[in-house]
Amino acid sequence: MKLLIESRPFCVFDAAPMEALINTPSIEIVDMRGMGIKDPAFVEALKSVDAVLSGNDLVVDETLFGLAPKLKVIAKMGVGLDMIDINAASRHGAIVFNTPGVNNQAVADHTFAMLLTVARKIIYCDQSLREKRWEHARIMGVELWQKTMGILGLGAIGRAVALRAKGFDMKIVAHDPYWPDQFAAENRIERMALEPLLKISDVVSLHMPLTPESKGMINAGTLRLMKPTAILINAARGEIVDEADLYRALKDGVIAGAGLDVFENEPPTASPLLELDNVVLTPHTAAFTTEAMNNMNVGVVEQIIDYLDGKRPAHLVNADIYDQHKQ
Repeated sequence: MKLLIESRPFCVFDAAPMEALINTPSIEIVDMRGMGIKDPAFVEALKSVDAVLSGNDLVVDETLFGLAPKLKVIAKMGVGLDMIDINAASRHGAIVFNTPGVNNQAVADHTFAMLLTVARKIIYCDQSLREKRWEHARIMGVELWQKTMGILGLGAIGRAVALRAKGFDMKIVAHDPYWPDQFAAENRIERMALEPLLKISDVVSLHMPLTPESKGMINAGTLRLMKPTAILINAARGEIVDEADLYRALKDGVIAGAGLDVFENEPPTASPLLELDNVVLTPHTAAFTTEAMNNMNVGVVEQIIDYLDGKRPAHLVNADIYDQHKQ
């Protein structure tokens, strides 16, 4: 199998999974980490590859399959599939598998890191001291203790965030069409529709996938429903938030602050959000911990090798296509 590796973070911190691929005789590796569809060499390589190991940059759609006529395996690092047209993959007889669950704790930690940084103005405090100012009586933060946390998306990451919120004795409300009854009951999480959740929450944290329904869910109208003291956190997908509307809401005091790890356009070099001091921005690094990246690398490589050994990959997205491969 000729495998093109596109994902930029693959084995950046630990080479062992890459070595496992190198030491598999039936795999020929085409290492194009950090390259993309705009690179002529990348496009040329696509013509002969059987598999692609992708991250969050490569769009896998009809156009890509047109450039890669032999492509039959899409190995996706991470859980998000919004960059992959599953129907197109299935039409072209390509299996798709991903690595769900490997970064839940990392993203939940990062969510609270951003939240605390906004609530306690950590970045401003640090900058103030570095500039030789002592403003201990002028910088006011807000407490999270016993506030209301509204979670949009109570999947694996949303549940991990909820468990951390319990440590702050927060009231937890959530909105998710696929409601985890047992978990919610055990952790006293109240199910709410979107609008009432936005109205009562002191913190709104986004943890749903990008879908046609969630795209632009946070916009001028929904932001106006939130408290003027509320904080918005997005460690899910950038396009869930209308950034132009968020910029105006933060600038005009419609909400108090925000923490964003994801953006409509990445990197967000032209975003007006960069001008504001009541928003904390990180470069899509919520999943980047040693533990999460190692689990992600190992998980995707194990499934590639399993496939070559005739075994069923653990996290198939379109299992019916795998069954066709076995026939």
